Amino acid sequence: MDSQGDRLRLSSEAPGAPGDIWNLLPQDFRKSVTDLSAERSRQIHDGIAGSKGDWRPLRPMVLDRGHYDELGRVSARLMHLVLEACRRRAGNAGELQDALGVPAEQTPLLDRSAPLEDGLLVAARPDVLYADGVPQFVEFNIDGALGGTLQADLLAERFRDLHRLAPGGERIHAPASAVDARFAAIRRSLALPEGARVAIPVFRQGAAPGLEDAAAFLGWLGPMCDSGRRHGMDTVACTMDQLTTGAADDLLLDGRRVDAVFRLFLAHDQPAGPGLDALVRAVRAGRVAVHTPETTWLLSDKTTMAWLWEDLPQLPEADRQLIARHLPWTALLPAGTEDEQADGVLREALARRTELVLKPVGGYGGSGVVLGPEVTDGQWRQALLHARREGRHVLQRHVLPDLLALDFADQRTGAVEHAEVPFVLGPFMFDGAPSGVLVRHGVPGGGPVLNAHHGAVMSTVLLADRC
Repeated sequence: MDSQGDRLRLSSEAPGAPGDIWNLLPQDFRKSVTDLSAERSRQIHDGIAGSKGDWRPLRPMVLDRGHYDELGRVSARLMHLVLEACRRRAGNAGELQDALGVPAEQTPLLDRSAPLEDGLLVAARPDVLYADGVPQFVEFNIDGALGGTLQADLLAERFRDLHRLAPGGERIHAPASAVDARFAAIRRSLALPEGARVAIPVFRQGAAPGLEDAAAFLGWLGPMCDSGRRHGMDTVACTMDQLTTGAADDLLLDGRRVDAVFRLFLAHDQPAGPGLDALVRAVRAGRVAVHTPETTWLLSDKTTMAWLWEDLPQLPEADRQLIARHLPWTALLPAGTEDEQADGVLREALARRTELVLKPVGGYGGSGVVLGPEVTDGQWRQALLHARREGRHVLQRHVLPDLLALDFADQRTGAVEHAEVPFVLGPFMFDGAPSGVLVRHGVPGGGPVLNAHHGAVMSTVLLADRC
């Protein structure tokens, strides 16, 4: 191995944070990269939507390539297990909707007759915490409406280029582009011909911080449209209300027929309008393809994780071990009586506050999540009683997360501060293979909920090969 390669050989002695091998890289290399990053922090993070506040990390996470590949394999198997749990309870999308108790008004684009086929697993991004170095899959987003691909790609490219300014940095790599993997999956999964017209409607509800303005959102989607075109599709970003319907309920954009819609949003969350109405009519008439169909959103319902634990005795031993190791215990909190003396489930949940998290089964963005260890007994009781009244909540074993040691730069002042923060990995899975990784982590003085709307910072992953 050449001298530069020797300089980047991973140490077997330096302690690294679980999952992150930054501290296993040579000290002089880490210092060079950190100094360069402090000088160029604004350039690295400029124009990256989705992070509030002024703190930005001076480095990404660095994963061993073998660990990254294994994380992809575990993700792919758990996705299939989720789908199989759904198939044990339903033969099509409509039966699955009924089994989950999802109200019809929350699925305006759903084809209830659609089969539960393997192709539904075309796009996913699990949320992975680490506890004592073991990946813990606390949520599964099996859907096309996955944010963060462009952020992960841009940051990985910029951090990779910065690392390569330091001697030996050529052995640090960016993962495969999540954006390109996504558009390859769109074309393959929908069997779109060369030149097919694909619309990407921007949306209002659920947009990442910095993309609330439609013009800013349209500009942000430019590189995604470029990727779609590289993959042979005429890809255009538009506002929702630019969509109309024509003869036979074809979906039109600027008077031209749209072959497919890349759905980055949840339809039921969006405000009513003529564009959304046009999309619903075209989908129900079978006149436009959608990536992904709304059936995938049903697979993301956290009830499916409770089903896996419920089904554990009937699964093969290897799958039982996989679930027990990587999927925190999850169970439905049934709607019902609020009398804890008469209700064993409620009574046990009250007694185990410090061990549990309460989550709405269909929520996203951290909305409605209550961390038992972070609230008082009284607050926990009120949250449980509210969940019992509302229904559709799960209890999940609380994962005490490993922390990630990072240096942060204040984008206003340039000040640098060191902090150990919680983090969550989101490996993008398209067509069953991993690509880029979205990392969300806390900041100095931040809170425990790791979501962009709650002050978390979006970051990414680079890969290193072990010698």
